[in-house]
Formats: sequence, C-alpha cells, structure tokens
Amino acid sequence: MTFEELTLLIDQQLDPSATVARLLELNGFGGGDRSNDLMVVAGSQRYGSVLSPSLGSRLIAEGMSKESYSLSVDIGDPEAVASGLACGGSVRVVVHPWAWLTDIGPHVGARRPFALVTTLDAQSRPTGIQLVTIDDPGDSPGAQEAAQLLARGRAGVSVLDLEHLTLHIHCFIPSSRLLIIGGGVLAKALRIQGDLLGIEVMQSEPGETFPAVGRSDGVVVLDHDHDHVTPLLRHLLQDTEVCYVGSLGSRGTQEERRRRLLECDCGKHLGRVYGPAGLDIGSRSTEETAVAIIAEMISVLRGRSGASLRAVRGPING
Repeated sequence: MTFEELTLLIDQQLDPSATVARLLELNGFGGGDRSNDLMVVAGSQRYGSVLSPSLGSRLIAEGMSKESYSLSVDIGDPEAVASGLACGGSVRVVVHPWAWLTDIGPHVGARRPFALVTTLDAQSRPTGIQLVTIDDPGDSPGAQEAAQLLARGRAGVSVLDLEHLTLHIHCFIPSSRLLIIGGGVLAKALRIQGDLLGIEVMQSEPGETFPAVGRSDGVVVLDHDHDHVTPLLRHLLQDTEVCYVGSLGSRGTQEERRRRLLECDCGKHLGRVYGPAGLDIGSRSTEETAVAIIAEMISVLRGRSGASLRAVRGPING
C-alpha cells in the first residue's frame, strides 16, 4: 500500500477492530512492487496487499485474528512468478489490530514521512509499535536508525538486530511531487522529466489556489515577478516542510529575492532556497536545465551531495 493509498484509507475512518497485516521481512524473491507491504481487512473489505494479492488471500484464508502475532509464509516459484516476482522465497508478516496505528493520522494528513518500529519478543510475537519521525525520533531502540532511513528516503522494511532484540523498521514515505510556480518552455521540460521519474508535477499560476506540499516535495520558482513570488516563498519557507525550493534566475534576481525575503523576516530560512536552481553540469539547453534542477531536487530529498560517485564513498544508491 503506497503512502497515497494509506491517506485515502485514513480518511475512511475505519473501525478500530479492523486487522492489519504488514510485511516484516523478505528472503528471496526478486523484482516486484515493494510498495505492497500493508493490507487492512475490515469486515468483508480488503485494502492493499502484502507482497502480492495472492499472499493476502492466503492470509485471509488462514484466518486473520484480532490478536497480534507474526508468521512466516513460503511462496513457491509458480505463485511468485504469477505475482510478478522473479522467484519464490519466504516472507514474515506481522498481524495486529488497526487500532495500533491510530497515531499515524496526523502524519499521513500532512504528507510527513514516518516509520513504524516493531519489536518482537522471543516467541516472534509483536510486543508493540513505536512511531518515529525525522524531527522527533525519540530515544527508543531503533529510533535513530529509523530517522536516518527516513531522511534518506528509504521506503519499505529494514531489519535491525540488537543484542537480545530484533526490530523491524517499516518506513512510509509519500511519493515526491514537484510544484512549478510560473510557466514557459522550462515548465514543460520539467513536467516531462517528472513524468519520466514518476514525480507528480503541479503548476501554480497567478490567482490559482496554492497546492499543499510536504517534506517529500519540491518547488521550483520560474516566475520573476517579485511582488507575486515573495509572498509565496514566504509561505513555503515559514508554513510548510517542503524539502526543496529551487529559484530560477540570474545572480541579480537571486539577490533581489533574498533582499525581499529578509524584509519579510525569512532570513533564517534563506539556506533552504537553492538559487540559481540546478546542479553545475554545464546546462545549455532548456532540457538540460530541467535535468540539472530535477537532479538537485533528488539530491536534496535524499540528503546527498550531488557530487560525482567516483569522488564519494559509501552506498551508490540512495
């Protein structure tokens, strides 16, 4: 279940007696859609799936009780291939009441990434779930590790083995959206790049309602009308958690924007504005400029430098 699907589910205000099955651990498999990691059963209704719809059907057939427990299920090659996976394997699933997730509502509504840290006892039974966010991870076991995964944009499940304790960190991160303020050929090129990457692109023109944005989103300001743009930038910087704010324009345009933002008491937020927008790749065409801007947005969202991979150490992928 994607973050967006979870948002719709929260809006339905399900009965707290509904039952949740969540993916805890994978062994084997290959390919497939790893967003299928949460299923909710409420009466005769089923929402989402765990790894594959067929596995969800098997869990229901085995009888998902209202008690909390975990179980391992083996999936053979034929069933796995039919579900879009490369091969079979085994999956560990945790089942618990929907009521355990009542605290996620505000974070889902604000499009704020969060993680569920599940602790299993010696009998592999879940003993509780700790909700973790980037800004307020707390000091419970696994909280700092969960916050780091969230900051890197790592959706899905990770297993953390501590002394005498196993934790399963389940990160939920909304898909990125890009809001373009302004229009023109660069806006079109940014939209094309967003479509290629699965980034929802929105556009705001003067007088239109300003869409909501969150920590996983980016904004690119193409409009050079300071009277129109400055109040929007002030709102973005002071009232939202948007991660990336790119500002197109010459060095002189950037200086004027900074001056106006200082006048409206946004000085402490100036570091969040990337202007001129884009990585230094020597862009000449409109299309290359769009690539540079989208690449910078991704690097900021992932907490990476945007430097050449051969010049940095550590994981190649985010």
